[in-house]
Amino acid sequence: MKPNINNFDCNSHFNTLRNNKLFNHASNESINALLNQCRLETFEKGECIINKKKTLYKFYYMINGKIKVFNLNQETDKHYTLFLLLKDDVFDVFSLISKHQHNVCYEVLEDTELLVFSCETIREWLLKNPIILNELFKYTIQKLQVLEYHLLDLGTNGLLVRLANLLLENYNINTQQIENINNLTHKELAELIGTTRAVFNRHIQALKKEGIIRIERKNIYVIDVKLLIEKSSKSNFID
Repeated sequence: MKPNINNFDCNSHFNTLRNNKLFNHASNESINALLNQCRLETFEKGECIINKKKTLYKFYYMINGKIKVFNLNQETDKHYTLFLLLKDDVFDVFSLISKHQHNVCYEVLEDTELLVFSCETIREWLLKNPIILNELFKYTIQKLQVLEYHLLDLGTNGLLVRLANLLLENYNINTQQIENINNLTHKELAELIGTTRAVFNRHIQALKKEGIIRIERKNIYVIDVKLLIEKSSKSNFID
């Protein structure tokens, strides 16, 4: 972690918050007041310095980067990735609202910049700007819906279907590119669908062999979207 406090200019990130729908109904003055009470921190890829104890007291706003949120089984050392935090995401809303520790872990997957606030600062700010709570609840519900979708996918679909769903979920039809999960290792991708790297590799190579995708370095490109959609609609419980 590399704190950047001395040279931090809060005004440089005013538009970052202003353009986020979470802050749609906040006045310019209240946003500036909030920014005056934060600091900038940068984290390098591979760091796990953001832990559940810190999120009990700190609230983070992602300027850029990518962070994995996961649950870890201490006995087996296995973990399941719940979701990815990306640009303009915030965390941890659970600890902010409940004032209890959230039993999840964090790992930085790409170099990341964060605005860091104390939870007390955010709570006091929300008391003065209660209209923002509605947007915060909407944001939380969206995250819960994503998690619900992934748990349903994990519990009812075979691995090939889950892999197809993962690619389609992150496929931008306008740019025809896989976004958000590109540049991740096969191990990280495997953990997004609840499997191992070896099993994931076998299935990703099968899609490649069928001409549905191509792989260049860590980037996956969809060649045949129609066939990929067909794969996602098949019931296949054979891993």
